[in-house]
Amino acid sequence: MRSNKFDYIGVTFFVLIILVLVFGGALWYLWQEYEVIINRPIPQPVVYQFNSVPSSFVDTDVTSVTAEAGTFEAWRDELTANESDFVVVDLKQMIVSLYAGGQPVKTLKVLSKGREGSWWETPTGRYGVLSKETSHFSSIGLVWMPWSVQFYGNFFIHGWPHYSDGTPVSREYSGGCVRLSTEDAKEVFDFVKRGMPILLYDQETKPAILLSLQPTASDLRAPTITAKAALVADLNTGEILLNKSSDEVLPIASLTKLMTAVVASELVYLERSITIQPEMLSSPIQSYPLKIGERYRAFDLLYPLLEQSSNGAASALSSFLGGKYFVNQMNEKAVSLGMQDTSFADPAGVKAANISTLKNMAKLARYILDKRQFLFDISRGKDYPVFGSNVFKGIANYNEFHDSPGIIGVKNGTSDAARETLLSVWRFKQAEEYRTFIVAVLGSEDRKTDTDRLVNWLTKSFRLE
Repeated sequence: MRSNKFDYIGVTFFVLIILVLVFGGALWYLWQEYEVIINRPIPQPVVYQFNSVPSSFVDTDVTSVTAEAGTFEAWRDELTANESDFVVVDLKQMIVSLYAGGQPVKTLKVLSKGREGSWWETPTGRYGVLSKETSHFSSIGLVWMPWSVQFYGNFFIHGWPHYSDGTPVSREYSGGCVRLSTEDAKEVFDFVKRGMPILLYDQETKPAILLSLQPTASDLRAPTITAKAALVADLNTGEILLNKSSDEVLPIASLTKLMTAVVASELVYLERSITIQPEMLSSPIQSYPLKIGERYRAFDLLYPLLEQSSNGAASALSSFLGGKYFVNQMNEKAVSLGMQDTSFADPAGVKAANISTLKNMAKLARYILDKRQFLFDISRGKDYPVFGSNVFKGIANYNEFHDSPGIIGVKNGTSDAARETLLSVWRFKQAEEYRTFIVAVLGSEDRKTDTDRLVNWLTKSFRLE
C-alpha cells in the first residue's frame, strides 16, 4: 500500500540540485565575463600602432629583445658568425678584447677613457681602424701617444702618453682616447689592420630593471595629428608607446643639425675659432646674422645652430674640417650608431636629401643623451661659460617647448620637402621612477600642436608627472 506522506527529503535534495546548478551557472558566466575582461586587447588606435611589447630600436638588455641591425649585439654576432678579426672595447668593464676568427683570444685592461659627461667623453658605436702610428703627437694635449690606433677623428687607442722630453703624463691626465699600458697598446697595434672593425660600448653589465610602462587610462585612442610620422617611446627601455610610420624614410630638414652638432663636438676642438666667409652665408635663410669677417669659437657657434637653427653656423662648423669631409663624417657617424636608413647631404638640412626615420632619430637622441647631453642643454638655452664669455648668450630660442617643465632637449625644422619637423626629449616621473621619452614628428603641418597633443596623450595615458 503506497504512502501519501510528503517526501521532504526528496524535495529538499531536488531543490539543492537546482540551487547548485543555478549557482554554478552563475559562476561559470561570471568567469567567462572575467576572462573576456582580463584578456581584452588594448584598444587599437585607428591611425597609430599602439604596442605594449618592448621594442629593440634602443640597444638595451632591459627589454630582453632580439638584437636588431645596428646594435652592439647584432654587430658582434655578425662578426663572430663570419669568423672575423675585430676588437671590442668595453668602457664599463674597462677592458679591450681582441677577436681572431670570431673568437676572443686576448683581454687587456683599459687604464683611462674620456671622462663621462665631459666635452671629450669617449664615443661609442661601430668604427674601424683608420690609421696606425708608432707614436702620434696630440696637438691638443701636446703629448706623444705611443702605439696609436686611430678609430674615429681625434680618438685613438694608445699607450701611456708622454711629453716631448720623455716625461710621462700623470694618472690624472685624461683625454677622450682609450689609454692602455704601453705594452698592451703595442699588442693591439700589432694585432689590428687598417679597416678592422672596432666596437665600443658602455652598457651596464646588469642594467637596472625597469618594468614595461603600463597605461593607467582606459581610453588609449591616439590624438589627431597632421604629421606623416610620429613616435612616442621610452628611451630607457626602448618601448614604443605610440607609433605612426616611424620606419618610413622622410626628409628631416633642420633635425640634421643634431648630427652636425654631434660631429662638430667630437671632431673639432671646440675652443678653436673660425672667420666667417661670404660663402658660409650663401643660404638664403639666415636665422642669426653672423658677420662676415668676424671670428667665432666653435663652441659658441653651437648656440645659434641649436637655438635658432642657423644655417650659417652649420656651414661655419663644417668649414673647420671642410664641407664635403664634414658631411662624410656625419654619414659615417650615422653608420656607427646603426642609423642604416639615414643619409645626410649638407650640414644645415637644407636639401631634401637629408633623410631619416624616427626610429633612427631615436638612436641619435639616445646617443646625445648618453654622450653629448650638453648639446640638448644648449638647445634649451643653458649657458656654458667653459671657454669664457659666450657672444651668443641670451639669444632668442626658436625651439618650441624649450622652457617647458620636463623638457631635456628639443630641435625643430622646416623645409618645403620636409614640411615641419620636431624632435623632443622629456623626463617624467611615474610613481617613484623617472623615465626619459622621445616625442617626435616628421612631415607635420603644425609641429607644435601635434607635439603638444602627443605629450598630453603620454602624460595622461600613463599618469606621468
